[in-house]
Amino acid sequence: MKWHIQSKLRPSNLSELRGLLLANRQITDEEAFFKGGSPLNFSLEELGFDLRSLAKIKERLAKAKQHEEEIVVFGDYDADGICATAVLWQVLHQEGYKVWPFIPHRLKHGYGLSVKALEDLLAKRPATSLIITVDNGIVAHKALSYLAKKKIDAIVTDHHQPDGKPIKALAVFHSTQICGCSVAWFLAREISADQRLLTETLALAAIATVTDLMPLLDFNRSIVLYGLLILRSTKQIGLRTLFDLVKINQAKIDTYTLGFQIGPRLNAMGRLADGMDALRLLCTRDQAKAKSLADLLVQTNQDRQNLTFDLSNAAEEVVTSEADEALIFLSSPEYHEGIIGLIAGKMTEKFNKPSIVISIGQEVSKASARSLPGFNITEFIRSFQDDLLEMGGHPLAAGFAVATDKIELVKQKMQAKAKQMLHGQSLEKTLEIDAVLPLELLNLESKAMIDEFAPFGLANQKPAFVVEGVKLKNYRLIGQASEHLKLFVSLGDQEFEVLAWGQAALLEKFALGDQLDLAFTFDANYYQGRDRLQLICKDIRLLKKKSIKKSPDR
Repeated sequence: MKWHIQSKLRPSNLSELRGLLLANRQITDEEAFFKGGSPLNFSLEELGFDLRSLAKIKERLAKAKQHEEEIVVFGDYDADGICATAVLWQVLHQEGYKVWPFIPHRLKHGYGLSVKALEDLLAKRPATSLIITVDNGIVAHKALSYLAKKKIDAIVTDHHQPDGKPIKALAVFHSTQICGCSVAWFLAREISADQRLLTETLALAAIATVTDLMPLLDFNRSIVLYGLLILRSTKQIGLRTLFDLVKINQAKIDTYTLGFQIGPRLNAMGRLADGMDALRLLCTRDQAKAKSLADLLVQTNQDRQNLTFDLSNAAEEVVTSEADEALIFLSSPEYHEGIIGLIAGKMTEKFNKPSIVISIGQEVSKASARSLPGFNITEFIRSFQDDLLEMGGHPLAAGFAVATDKIELVKQKMQAKAKQMLHGQSLEKTLEIDAVLPLELLNLESKAMIDEFAPFGLANQKPAFVVEGVKLKNYRLIGQASEHLKLFVSLGDQEFEVLAWGQAALLEKFALGDQLDLAFTFDANYYQGRDRLQLICKDIRLLKKKSIKKSPDR
């Protein structure tokens, strides 16, 4: 891993450290960054929304309300789509519309607005006359044409990249600056005067923003900032039940909670089961139902973790045997369609290569892709559109469908082109480090100041630093599978605890007594009634290698 130290300045006090962090993030308006603006007051034009489309949407909704037409909010089975469906359905329901939510089933219907999903939906609700998509639909040309033939109006709300083709919909409410749930929330803001409900549902937009890996700057930062405040005091039964079950401290919910504790459990339902159950949890007002649904989410997520672990280990063996390829391309009928994105992500993380993982079906197979900065995986995949059935995504994550009998051909073409495009290039991960810190700034006061820059996430990562020349005094393997490390290091006459999550393999690279350069982020451990400084290891470089290595005893 490369280290990129952004500032040559070595701060000597908190004021210098604060100024350095602002400069590294190119924050010129300090007050605006830290205070943020309320999403209730954001300008739609600034977000890129078309006000003429909004006028059409309002007019169509007024007609639907007047004639008591049946409306369906058509979502997606990931956390963003589930949260978006919950937001728009709740607001329309509260406003008196005759509205139902629909989440497609991954295995039955595939991704997004599909003809198959619409056929099943209309079989169940044949009186539907208006469908509003959330977090999907912008490239669903076949499905939109199907609705047009059925004389069913469609309103598309989405944040994904359009493909340039005409969109056969009554109106499009679209912005790429925010997640799909936030797009739905801003539409809800324009059709509802219920400030209490809008404020409450902003919490779901915060969850979706983090889980969908949106950059936490500008509008997204404010959405998450306000959403976190709401989540820390929400009375929503489903969320509170999930918090209790997973032992989440509600008062301390942060972006880590959203991205690694709440989001994965919502996503797990769409991956392995039925996303409608996650939606029901977000909308229910019944305590018994909330408990049953929360239990289901937790168990399904555990199943997802176990399956991902087993299949990823098997996939690594295949990747290792094709080490010369610039693009990882894996396919198997054993790969569950719901977790191929997770496998692709793990392969990209481990091998520093773009990855495509395919779940082989009888006639049609589904693929998920992940990439690294510098290689736009969606543009890459679109260059093979003549060989594919459908595709879509973001620069770092995408998906497509392919005829099963064309997988080998597509593999050969993609790996050949990737090898040509990446020849002589390195997609090695780069660890962005803010600065080298002196011993004097390794304290809780520095941590408190750094925490002011939260919420952290994509484009506003938690500040990382380097401390030079720490001495390894001891270590301990921790975790159920001994996959984590707790290091005990010293600098001068001070000792520090360092947690290295998932980095037990570091033991092969150093020994007790070694001197290390440590890249880390600040954390704290509440122990015996007070906070103690704790460092979270991002990476380690060895300065001096000792010849003696012994087992720790601590």
